[in-house]
Amino acid sequence: MGRLMPRQGDWYAQWDRVFPEHRRGAAALLPERQLAMLAGETQGVLLAQMVAGAYTMPSTPVAWKDNGLPAGAMPYDRGRIPPNADVRKITDYNNPNTSTFPSASSSVPRGYRNKLGYRTYVQFMMDQGRDYKPNGKDYTALSVKSKFCPMHTEATAGGNFSFPPREQPTHASRRALIAAMQVVKERNQSITNLAQRDWVSIVTFDSLSEGGPTISLPLTGDYDVAMLGCTTLQACSDIGATTSTEAGLIVARNHIKKKSEGGLGRELTNKIVVLLTDGVPNLYSSSDTTINQWISGSASSGEFYNNGAYWLDAPLMQAEKMQLDKWYLYPVGIGLGCDYGFMDRMARLGATAGKNGRGPRGSGNPAEYEQRLTEIFKDIILNPKVRLVQ
Repeated sequence: MGRLMPRQGDWYAQWDRVFPEHRRGAAALLPERQLAMLAGETQGVLLAQMVAGAYTMPSTPVAWKDNGLPAGAMPYDRGRIPPNADVRKITDYNNPNTSTFPSASSSVPRGYRNKLGYRTYVQFMMDQGRDYKPNGKDYTALSVKSKFCPMHTEATAGGNFSFPPREQPTHASRRALIAAMQVVKERNQSITNLAQRDWVSIVTFDSLSEGGPTISLPLTGDYDVAMLGCTTLQACSDIGATTSTEAGLIVARNHIKKKSEGGLGRELTNKIVVLLTDGVPNLYSSSDTTINQWISGSASSGEFYNNGAYWLDAPLMQAEKMQLDKWYLYPVGIGLGCDYGFMDRMARLGATAGKNGRGPRGSGNPAEYEQRLTEIFKDIILNPKVRLVQ
């Protein structure tokens, strides 16, 4: 994960003074001293002082306050920790996500209630994502939007780049995308005119609110800029519905279609869309009527669910539209909970399924995420049925 707690501020000085053994790593800390702290102000200081015995709590639950803690005996229910932060508990997010893991037991996240440590702290930050402010004003230290985000430098296939902490599967995706950009760069190395190279772009998609899908990187033939754009890609918070796959495909389509049709893409070029997702859409933007009408007139209507699951049928509709325009849509799944049944339908409607009717398969082992994604991206780029270079 990199260093979660930057060495600055009064809160870190207190932590360092009370628990100097943390310098030897997490294994050296007693479980009760592996604190989950938010960087900044007094919150981390209060937590460190609490464990050190500087403060005790009353026998009945009370609300924590920034200006001090009341005296008394330590109860089982310790109130809201950190103080004045999000009231949601570890069981209030998609923990576990029963959509992707129907057999998952809720007893696992319940077992971590009222526990403070590196594992719960990382879980807390990942639940908040890059965009949520648990106390209403600050992002967590994992988010690149936070001034406390501990960036670090790594060597990649495309050179050395600075990254935020290595949470998965996002970090594997960042590195694999950079490796893919390097392959494209090598294929275009003899073309000095950027306008004549293969163009690449990046569209991110999660919720439909706050701007919805975003063009993170407009079409460009500058692959070094493209690689840099991959370094800070992060997932959003896991609060509510956050996967607007159809809307993302629509934004991508409108961006790269040829200029004569209103887009920014070139004429007489192949259009390729790589959909990198966990394969579990839960938002859509087309009307139910539009989707129903499309399915009823589709030559591949059997590929649609056609059971009221419009959040699934909507992106399938967009995939078929791309195929009819002779575009290629490659669905690439990531994460342990990827719905490959849905992704295979996307591949068939996107004209990229293999002879077995299936799309590419990622790995269920986090240690293999990067290698497998890199292999998939390279295969897409070097696929002989599509000539990328103009």
